[in-house]
Amino acid sequence: MEKGEIDAVLVIPKNFSASLFTSGASLTVYYDKTRTQNAQIISSIFQKLALEISKKTLGLKRFPVEVNLKGIEKKRSIENASYSAFFIPGALAIALMSMGLFTVGGGIPREREKGLLRKFATTPLRKLYYGLAFMFQSAIVALVQAVIIIGIGALVFKVNFIIQPLELIVILILGGVAFASLGFLIGSIAKTSKASEGLINVFYFPMMFLSPVFFPAGLLPSVVRKISAVLPSTYLVNVLRKSLIMGSPFSKIFTDLLSLGIWILATALLASFIFRWTEER
Repeated sequence: MEKGEIDAVLVIPKNFSASLFTSGASLTVYYDKTRTQNAQIISSIFQKLALEISKKTLGLKRFPVEVNLKGIEKKRSIENASYSAFFIPGALAIALMSMGLFTVGGGIPREREKGLLRKFATTPLRKLYYGLAFMFQSAIVALVQAVIIIGIGALVFKVNFIIQPLELIVILILGGVAFASLGFLIGSIAKTSKASEGLINVFYFPMMFLSPVFFPAGLLPSVVRKISAVLPSTYLVNVLRKSLIMGSPFSKIFTDLLSLGIWILATALLASFIFRWTEER
């Protein structure tokens, strides 16, 4: 029942038959306390069952058999979650990925085509600050997107997420910065907006379909799982699901957060070497 495979468990005591002829006859029913509507139905069913036992055994209209209801909270796991609870963290990851790749990765070439980067080159603005501005923007947007998407999941789809504010903020900032950093690398490589569109899709679609966004990673072929295991989108989806569905503490998601941090460091360093204010090398 803790796994969500059954709705209720009836426990009949060893000496139940003998206790029918005394005042101590009782049955114990365990139910999932998170489903209050089911609890009312289950209570009604077993109350009627106890009444029938009393009538047939004692021939009485009174109700000597007591039914004890005990609620058990179903163990939270990704496998037992509803599809809405499973998908919404994936939708949030897609939103962060789109923000980083299309806004940052596509925005830099557009600014280059407009001649803005050439003008920035004449100012004291450093490449580091220029890149950090995009990452800061992505982190802020990530928080706003999370409020909207998680809010829709809770209000419309009735998903009971576990919200740990500090942990969620850290995850969203790292996720937003990870894809903004990757977008910055793409924007540094692509010289035109058309070139950036093609390069963005090279990263976007594999990460969307090879990561466990729409379905569990266990359904993927083994070769695909190996590729998926190194993608930043996979780390972000996993850490969002562990946090929102299972309420995992930092100690349980540290590896995924560290992997996102490595992606940020690697793409940011590579972008810093490739990025130029002008096309001249």
